[in-house]
Amino acid sequence: MSVNKAANLRSQYEDLCRELNMDRETEDMSWKMFEEVLQRSTLEGEPLHWFCCALYAACRLSYTPTVGESNAIVMGNCISLNKMLRCCDISISQFILKIKVWHEMANLPCSFLRQIERLERTPGITFHLYCRYNDIFEKLFISSRNDKKNTKYRSVARCSSTKLYDLCWCLYLCAKNEDPSYNMDIVTSFHLLLCCIDLIYLNVLGENRVDLVNRNFVGIPEKWGTSLYDPQQLHNHCIIGALCNLAGALSNDAKDMKENHCKRIFTKFFKTKTIHGNEETFLGIISNENFERNVKSLNSAYEQYVLSVGEFDERILLNNPNCRKLSSSDAGVEGHTATNPQTPYTRKHSLPNKEDVPEPVASATNNVKKLKDIAKISGPTEFISQAGVETLNKISEKLTQMQNEFNSALNNADVGNRFKTAESLFFYLLDKILRVETRTKPNINIKILLSTETFITTLIVCCVEIVLDAYQSQKKFPWVLTCFNISAYHFHKIIEIVVRSHDELLSRPLIKHLNCIEETCLESLAWKCESPLWDIIRTSALPTWSDVDVDNLAKRNQPQIQQSPNCSAYETFSSVIVNESTRRDLFNSARESSNARETLVKKPLEGAKPTASLTIFCRKFYKLAWIRLKELCRELKLAEEPHLNKLWTLFEYSITQRTELMQDRHLDQMLMCGIYLYIRVQDIKCKSFTDIMKFYRKQPQAQSRTYREVLIETADEKNGSHAKYRDIIYFYNNIYVKNLTPYALNFSGRQQAQQNVPLSPHPTEKQSYPRKLSNNLITVSRMEKSEHSHSPFLTYEFSKSPGKNLEELNYFIRKGKRNLPFTEFDGSDGHIIESKIAKKTPVFLQKCRGVLQDRQEDIK
Repeated sequence: MSVNKAANLRSQYEDLCRELNMDRETEDMSWKMFEEVLQRSTLEGEPLHWFCCALYAACRLSYTPTVGESNAIVMGNCISLNKMLRCCDISISQFILKIKVWHEMANLPCSFLRQIERLERTPGITFHLYCRYNDIFEKLFISSRNDKKNTKYRSVARCSSTKLYDLCWCLYLCAKNEDPSYNMDIVTSFHLLLCCIDLIYLNVLGENRVDLVNRNFVGIPEKWGTSLYDPQQLHNHCIIGALCNLAGALSNDAKDMKENHCKRIFTKFFKTKTIHGNEETFLGIISNENFERNVKSLNSAYEQYVLSVGEFDERILLNNPNCRKLSSSDAGVEGHTATNPQTPYTRKHSLPNKEDVPEPVASATNNVKKLKDIAKISGPTEFISQAGVETLNKISEKLTQMQNEFNSALNNADVGNRFKTAESLFFYLLDKILRVETRTKPNINIKILLSTETFITTLIVCCVEIVLDAYQSQKKFPWVLTCFNISAYHFHKIIEIVVRSHDELLSRPLIKHLNCIEETCLESLAWKCESPLWDIIRTSALPTWSDVDVDNLAKRNQPQIQQSPNCSAYETFSSVIVNESTRRDLFNSARESSNARETLVKKPLEGAKPTASLTIFCRKFYKLAWIRLKELCRELKLAEEPHLNKLWTLFEYSITQRTELMQDRHLDQMLMCGIYLYIRVQDIKCKSFTDIMKFYRKQPQAQSRTYREVLIETADEKNGSHAKYRDIIYFYNNIYVKNLTPYALNFSGRQQAQQNVPLSPHPTEKQSYPRKLSNNLITVSRMEKSEHSHSPFLTYEFSKSPGKNLEELNYFIRKGKRNLPFTEFDGSDGHIIESKIAKKTPVFLQKCRGVLQDRQEDIK
């Protein structure tokens, strides 16, 4: 960087700090961090945006002492994030994207990443709830006439509709910050918002504000607003049920929120003078004497929280007039891409038809309602009970153990209800799975499957994950794996079984979520160093695609359980492959046994036969890798069959012969490195690693950390060293090339050995069958493009151009003129002559002339 450019950056940075009134310590820390990152990385884009990231990180890493207690400190330096974003001219969405990259480049702690993830989720939930808040408020209240009459000369400002709107929203913001669990999921937050609306509505009724209440709302008490109304009725009045019917919420859960949580929160607000009024009845909040100071105290409490935690100030929605016009339909359009994950490549056929997508709050509520409908299943069904008392007792003990683990991990009063819902879902799915098993194999003993601990545990974990995602909880996958200490290698087995057996209980977004987490398990989580997959690989080599392909297994007369592409639960959770054909032909001739031994001798590296679980895992893994490889090659213009076959052979070699490269790494890292190595050995021009990463980012599973954080050196507990991570190009140059170059040179075209390298078979596309189209199918076709030819032009300069040009100009003008119906041009001399078109007489005039002629004839 030049001296002038560095000086300009420093000057721009200092001006920003002066505008933010930044303290010197935080300013120096931020600039030092910025310089360190700038030396290691290239910062593309506006420098102000990166200044914002550096300043925010420095602010969150600093501490501010408080007044009063000597040892009391507040995390951060009380700089408003909203002001920082405004001064740096960056939106919250752009900031989230850049601060994630900054976290990786600056090597900030994991706690900072958790703050970013919380910051990313909170505005999204708030936006969707704010849209629902607009809908509900308009149906409960009406705009008062004195909205614009409140001036500074009025001694007592009466509560207007607009100020009531602001007060209710600020009350909700303060209430949800009392406990992090209230932000745990969008359903809980919505119920809290309904409770706040209920409190404000009762206060409006208590003040007898007839000018604010919408009479069309069904929650109005009988005879309210008349002389016959008894104010004592308000003490037991509740509109939660009416609000839930209006908003499509869960009435029982919302009432439980009001009784067990909101009353405690509101009582605390009265005691701490956050709100003023009657502490016993919770009334008087919007009275003339309390309203203004309640507005000030709530805003002050919320502002203090935002500055101390460093979150986005969600009152900004109140200051934007356009936001007040938003509705739930707007949230459905704006929030669909944010809350709905992209459709993964694999198992798209398992998704239901795509219908109208509801907005996130309605979607979460509908999912929870479906799960609540099966809550009546509180124990094993009659079909499950056939396994016997001993087996059922073991299942019950497992449920109790895992419930305790779940409760201790969340440490929240509502987790019991969440797990109860998951328990009901567990028995529902278990019944469906067992019925499918017995229908496909009538002679199966279900007691064997129910006695398999891995099957029961993974199904319970899957049910918990479904419930958390239905509530749109902030506990994202793989949190459940950490909570219950289960490996991704075992967990992935249950997902396809659940998707196949749910019997239309799960919605399209939930199924899509399960498919996404299955891909996550296959691509990276199952390859962690602590995964049981590595213990299996040590006993039997990792099979190739040819070894696990269903068609090849059928030709070799392999076990029947491997010949089915959709293996049952019994087969999937078998510890070893049970060869039914071998069991039937146990006393066959010794010649067949000898052939089997010869096969093992020919493949000494394979060792023992792969287990059923390893076969199924590799089959899914290879299919996933093939789809992603083919999509990348299509974007890179390498989709021809020769290129694809060689690339697949190189990839399969890296997985089966250099399996250690996958440990604690990612499938996509192997694919990108393999493609670039092939490009280099083939000497293909105009294809760089940057191009590969650019097209990789288009894939639905793509994340920047995949190519920014690649394991280079594992942690050493003896020496106390931590794991080292660098970008994918460093990994390629220093690790991948050294292991794969000798084999990749076989495809360079410069060695004779390439003729002897057989190309590995790759997965084939599954045959697609006709599917029912959505009832609400809309086809949008592009309009035909109309090409308009430009008219000829002619330039004429007065007093310079010859007379011939003037004649041509006059000719073009006459040629382009539209002839009127009563005149036309004579093409020879240009004079206007009489039109030969007969003038048409109006019909009415013709009738008048006829009547006149008849009368004249009568007179004669």
